Amino acid sequence: MSKQSFDVFCPECNIIVEAKVIARGGGSYRINAVNPVDEVDTEYYGKYYSVCLCPRCDQPFLIQEALYGVPADFETVTEEKILYPVETRLPTDALPESVKTAYDQSIKAFRASLFESCVLMSRKCLEAICKTLDASGDNLNIRLTKLHERGHIDSRLLNWTHEIRLIGNEAAHDIEVPVSKQDARDVLDFTEAILIYIFSLTKRFEALRTRRLKPDGNRL
Repeated sequence: MSKQSFDVFCPECNIIVEAKVIARGGGSYRINAVNPVDEVDTEYYGKYYSVCLCPRCDQPFLIQEALYGVPADFETVTEEKILYPVETRLPTDALPESVKTAYDQSIKAFRASLFESCVLMSRKCLEAICKTLDASGDNLNIRLTKLHERGHIDSRLLNWTHEIRLIGNEAAHDIEVPVSKQDARDVLDFTEAILIYIFSLTKRFEALRTRRLKPDGNRL
């Protein structure tokens, strides 16, 4: 039942490709039986690994298949997971809905090679952050500065947000300057870092502080 190829998203080609298997190997198997030799119908579980290559750019992939079966009866794959390259995209469950929507759209645009749309949606993500945190002003430049003044971002992140804003402005108004794949990737990565700082890490830090409170309200 071994597969000869896997349909995967290639981060270098920025498209879904049929990656060909060039090597396969099995890990250890787990059998839930006291005496597996005698209990031939006992269920077993295992892992199988495939090394694949993108047919366009030779990007390597390591794919893990989780197996479940019964000896001499059947075997099936219950899960496929790409172990390499590692997907580092931000989990969006904790994001406000408007921020999540803009961020998701920027990822989809990048994967479709719509780089102008990617940076525009990243810029819109900043707009959504400002609205969520009540950073008001006549334009995005002022609203981002308000985020900094209120302590939501530090000066370094403020510089990142302004660069995203400027690239987004160019994508929207300067038709003579196309957005490159590298610029779009950088914009997406910096947008992700900003979201992690504002929402994920801030929430984790507050949870840490709460855990370390003594019953009398003082810190450990």
